[in-house]
Amino acid sequence: MISGWLIKIVLGIAAIGFGIIELGSPLIAQAQADDSAHAVADAAGLAVQFNYTEEALQAACAAKAVEQEVELVACELSGSNEVSVTVRKVARSYLLKNFEQTKKYYVVEKSATAQRI
Repeated sequence: MISGWLIKIVLGIAAIGFGIIELGSPLIAQAQADDSAHAVADAAGLAVQFNYTEEALQAACAAKAVEQEVELVACELSGSNEVSVTVRKVARSYLLKNFEQTKKYYVVEKSATAQRI
């Protein structure tokens, strides 16, 4: 008698928890990717502060992207004083990432720029 409603409560809590993780993960990944894009752009801007070389820019972007646990999509010096960076982060998902209609919500790309001082 008690075990029937207890099982329903436990399964209900598990389903709600699964839904929160599944639907909240893209929002968290967006915030993390945006923060990481700004961090990578700032680090790259500082790295090429006094002497710019393409190798130094790419190395700084790659090192900071690894540190921030994001995939570096693009890192370039646009104009004369601005570093543009695009990073990608994949949100955690157990189910919805596998469907073509919802897959785009779980692969997040964010861009940021920083001034080269």
